[in-house]
Amino acid sequence: MNKQLLGRTCSGRSVAGTGLRHGHTLRRPVPFAPSRLPPARATGKPGDEEPENYEALRERFFRSGEGASSSNSPQQQQGPAKDADGANLLNVINPYELGRQTRKAFDDVWGQLSRVSSPTRSFIIDDVLEVGVGADAEFAAPQAAYTTVLVVGATGRVGRILVRKLLLRGYKVKALFRNRAGVGKDAIPDAVEVVEGDVGDMATCQKAVQGVSKVIFCAAARSVFTADLLRVEDRGVMNMVKAMQDELFRRSKRTGSKFSSAAKKELADFNSRFHQARWDVRFVGTPEDAAAAAEGRPSRDAGDAYGRVNVAEAVITDDNNLLFTGTLMSRGALAEVGAQLAAKLPGGEHRTAGTEGLVLRVRGDAHSYLLILETSEGHRYGARFPTREGYLTVRLPYAAFRSEYQDQPPLDPSKLSTIAIRYENRRQGSSQVAALRAAKGLAATDMAALAAQQARDQRFSLEVDWIKAVPGGSEPDFVLVSCAGKSRPGIDPADLRKVIDAKRRGEENLRTSGLGYSIIRPGTLLDEPGGYRALVFDQGDRITESIAAADVADICLRALHEPEGRNKTFDVCYEYQADEDNAMYELVAHVPDKKNNYLRAAVASLAKNT
Repeated sequence: MNKQLLGRTCSGRSVAGTGLRHGHTLRRPVPFAPSRLPPARATGKPGDEEPENYEALRERFFRSGEGASSSNSPQQQQGPAKDADGANLLNVINPYELGRQTRKAFDDVWGQLSRVSSPTRSFIIDDVLEVGVGADAEFAAPQAAYTTVLVVGATGRVGRILVRKLLLRGYKVKALFRNRAGVGKDAIPDAVEVVEGDVGDMATCQKAVQGVSKVIFCAAARSVFTADLLRVEDRGVMNMVKAMQDELFRRSKRTGSKFSSAAKKELADFNSRFHQARWDVRFVGTPEDAAAAAEGRPSRDAGDAYGRVNVAEAVITDDNNLLFTGTLMSRGALAEVGAQLAAKLPGGEHRTAGTEGLVLRVRGDAHSYLLILETSEGHRYGARFPTREGYLTVRLPYAAFRSEYQDQPPLDPSKLSTIAIRYENRRQGSSQVAALRAAKGLAATDMAALAAQQARDQRFSLEVDWIKAVPGGSEPDFVLVSCAGKSRPGIDPADLRKVIDAKRRGEENLRTSGLGYSIIRPGTLLDEPGGYRALVFDQGDRITESIAAADVADICLRALHEPEGRNKTFDVCYEYQADEDNAMYELVAHVPDKKNNYLRAAVASLAKNT
């Protein structure tokens, strides 16, 4: 492999602007014009004077149309060049071939000059630039030829770097551009297809996603005004998500399919009379009653105290929601509502095969409920979810479901036959409560508050709008750049709380959409070269360090086709020393490397569906 000296560097430091640590190799296409020789410095010692044949060597090197500059063999150096060879060389319009031949001639002249005079070098050789026919192999992305990426926020700190990285690797890039003071279209490369508009306008988002394979949303509100945050961070993300869903559905319709690969699959929608008729209360009583029913033994009759006070019902409201309500007076009593699942959708597609989780829209009462799945083999699995007063959307991956018994096989979505929702009165007995309150030093006058809490636990009310299965996939469809939740210099804590709340609402809009996603929460962005400091990937909103915008752009690029990053939310910042209080957490730092996909190893151990 031929080598060209890169320039002056200091030992142990990275090359400015290259983003490489010491010891790494930068590969980059170079122009095929001959490089200039570094200046020779005379030292006054014998042999430092200019060689007598220097003019002849320079004439041989820069002479055009002759074969001496295109060959390195001794015969061609000593004899005249052949005109035919020169003509053939000029006819070869190949930058790699011309560059290689030029470097050979340069190495020849430089070697002869070095042997004659041994001039003092004016730079330190630390890194080298290796150039060859496959020099840009590291920039090649096999998926780029058929992938169109929409960048929202292409003129921002992350977006402007990301756009150029995508173009360098051969992606077709579209940009949603909002014309505002101080920023014009000239900030976006000519190779990018620009769509003018605003993320707050649904019609513009629909136009921007036409023909798009993936979306990277790295836009941010320019102020902390509530209207600006709502337009970009909340509604902006929601509009882009819905527009992308519609585009995937239209694309699937054009191919003759009735379903989009990113569309959620309906398990229960109570606007339909089909589902209204199938759902009903399946059980109400104590665990002893449930065990007796499972074994075929008679349970307590309706005249018993347990049968009289534990009641539940399921009705359809005027809003076409399933209302599951009742009162459980017995400690440990439970009520369950559910239905059998039809294996096929109306179009013939399997209802749950190939899915990776469930999402449901409910109106809660601040109680905790258990979603139960049962397979055709009789195995039961459950996942508990909390609620709050008002509507909320709950996403439950299959990995969150726990088996009823230890020896059960893993949950197979293709074998699901029954779905149910259970409420349990899990309040403690009076003696347990008294002991707990005595341990906490609470006064006896607080018993009235305890009684009120017990009364609330006995009553429950849950409205269910719909339940759907989230489709599976191998890669993210949507990459969202959010932010970490720690304090930032120069931002008022109240304003920062507004920004974080808006971004978290945007994240939730993406998680519940059914699209495959990667949500990146970087620390404070810095305008400095990336790729030369180790990065820490974490979950739990604990990072406090900053990170270069160039590193965030590189993570977005690598997340496009990374299966390990699908449906994950993670924080990222520069490497730092863990606090003593957080010593139990092991921070794993990964050095960005152009030759290897560091993102896969960094996010492989992180939790999915977060």
